Amino acid sequence: MLARLVLLAAAALLHASIATASPQLGVAVVQADGSACVTFRGGAPVRAGERILLILFSPPRVVDAEVRGKAPAPCDKTLIGDAQAYRAQLRYSMGGSEELGIGVSDAGARAEYRDGEFVVYTREAKTPLSFRQCASGEGVHLTAWRGNRRTWHEYWYVGFDLESTCTDEETRP
Repeated sequence: MLARLVLLAAAALLHASIATASPQLGVAVVQADGSACVTFRGGAPVRAGERILLILFSPPRVVDAEVRGKAPAPCDKTLIGDAQAYRAQLRYSMGGSEELGIGVSDAGARAEYRDGEFVVYTREAKTPLSFRQCASGEGVHLTAWRGNRRTWHEYWYVGFDLESTCTDEETRP
């Protein structure tokens, strides 16, 4: 009985370390006024007041935002299933036009843009996450990688033709 309890406790600790090593990732749509809609799939609900990081690709930058609450409607109707949309407010308005990026929900995450690549360090993770964005056909693929292994992928349909910039590895299901 004691051995079983020890195994269960070890499994719980392993699960907790995996959870902190893998932040919750989602698709972010940032508006010119500094508001954002971020859709996360699965995972624990994101709470109002929580700080999230937004990875934006053009020009490359990392910005922080505060979650204001659940969004009244999905950010994109093609993101279905266990997806939940949230309203967020950037610390500073971005100006310009609508922009697509990646939302990172992890209180301890530290992000930077270095040597032409976004890198996010999380607690307990030995290898940082890196992020990519590429175009294919009529949409944008957003991906996260640990080393050479893709760990997350979302597709955002834009509804018009784009010049393809993706590799097969970035677009596979």
